[in-house]
Amino acid sequence: MAQEKKISSKFIYFFGSFGGILFGYDIGVMTGALPFLKNDWSLTNASVIGWITSAVMFGAIFGGAFAGQLSDKYGRRKMILVSAVIFAIFSLLSMVSP
Repeated sequence: MAQEKKISSKFIYFFGSFGGILFGYDIGVMTGALPFLKNDWSLTNASVIGWITSAVMFGAIFGGAFAGQLSDKYGRRKMILVSAVIFAIFSLLSMVSP
């Protein structure tokens, strides 16, 4: 009988908190991009700027809500690969945008 390898709870807590840190960093980066969006898109309405910023959080809410269900249905490895492909495609599109 093969012995199962136990993952330390500290390891899990570290990467769970690290995800929160990265999410906060993303929000900070979005806030730094707002002055450029205001100039490029001629945004003057504060509510529109708020909706643009909150779209990042809405995406996180819906992504988090559906990620668990999709992982249960299709498997974690397949969902990570799909997410990586989507990320790579949109990274390339961001790279070529003017």
